[in-house]
Amino acid sequence: MTSSETRKRPMLPRTIRALLLVAATIAPPQARANDSTAELATGGLIFTRSPDIEMRSEDLFISMTEIRVQYRFFNHSSRDVDTQVAFPMPDISFGMDSDIAIPTNDPENILGFSTTVDGSPVAALVERKALLNGIDKTETLKTLNVPLAPRTGQKQDHLSQETWDRLIREGLIEDTPRADGYMTPKWVLKTTYHWQQRFPAGQEVSVSHRYLPSVGGTVPMSASTFLDNPSILQIERSKGLNRFCVDQDFLNSMVRSPNLNWQQNYMEYILVTGANWSGPIREFRLVVDKGAPENLLSFCGHGVRKISPTQFEVRASNFVPSANISLLILKPERADPAAARDADGSQNVADQPCDQLWQQRNSIFKAGGYCFRTPRAIAAFGNAGCKYDNILDVPLSARDRQVVNDIQRIERIKACPR
Repeated sequence: MTSSETRKRPMLPRTIRALLLVAATIAPPQARANDSTAELATGGLIFTRSPDIEMRSEDLFISMTEIRVQYRFFNHSSRDVDTQVAFPMPDISFGMDSDIAIPTNDPENILGFSTTVDGSPVAALVERKALLNGIDKTETLKTLNVPLAPRTGQKQDHLSQETWDRLIREGLIEDTPRADGYMTPKWVLKTTYHWQQRFPAGQEVSVSHRYLPSVGGTVPMSASTFLDNPSILQIERSKGLNRFCVDQDFLNSMVRSPNLNWQQNYMEYILVTGANWSGPIREFRLVVDKGAPENLLSFCGHGVRKISPTQFEVRASNFVPSANISLLILKPERADPAAARDADGSQNVADQPCDQLWQQRNSIFKAGGYCFRTPRAIAAFGNAGCKYDNILDVPLSARDRQVVNDIQRIERIKACPR
């Protein structure tokens, strides 16, 4: 669907959002691909169950740059209620196949989470645990002076050979030489912010929090690539799956711009866990901002209406969510291989995934007028205006030829499919 015609589906009923789960555990397998970065599903606050506290309103704002939520709670009992409040961060897996979008460089607050109560900042405590196959290894790592959240690309030269061998022996890291200095952890990091909150009898309390979303995505692709491979958009019509409620109008909007590539961005917001208050949410409001008027937005919702060139709103009374929110935002990018190549010229091709290397290499030949032969390349680039059937006849500058040679060398090292 287009951003102005967001698909309707009964919007999300049964509980407040809460536990933050890695996207792969809640999305279809197609959520991960070689050319993609996966998102971390995020949600809201978890309250200890209390029949005395009702949620009078929830105002949720979601964009690719910020998530904001404001709640109004009311204690309708004759006594004060003290309860534990928690905000679990998404689980982080450090395995060799891990490629997830983390918006900050702070290992203790990967989403830049902050919260206020009645306008005053909350001094939250943080609990961090390292779990290996469900077993808590936190104290072991601390004793060995191993960081629970090692930075990617940072050498761990301070670890002795004895410590390194023990980590391998206990299955905590991949079996790699210590001389390389780079450690690949195999544990999962769990981080939770928590604090004790008082809800005075007969009074309303306002709780709000904000953080940066984890946005998954892919390299820009042509409309024909998406149409030929609907699983990229997580559409499996034969199985009745359509995570983002993508409809024909949405696909038509892509086709109407044949000279554009589209960058896929997706987010997951968890609504369905933690119904720990008294009754439904009296007034629920969701605003989604797609970022720019030319972007395409699709998500499942009922009664969606456009309130600005980039924002869409859903309102509900006595709301009990029963499904999570999955957002798909496509950002257009003009298919100008030369410009894209210049922009990427300073990047180290060794850091790029195979599909991105393939895209960059073939963009150079497309700009040179090569007539592609493989179905994959024809679908991605087309052969309109091509001149050369023999790839050796394509006139490349010395700089372009060097870039191609570098890419092909890295592709051989990575054993990338051709």
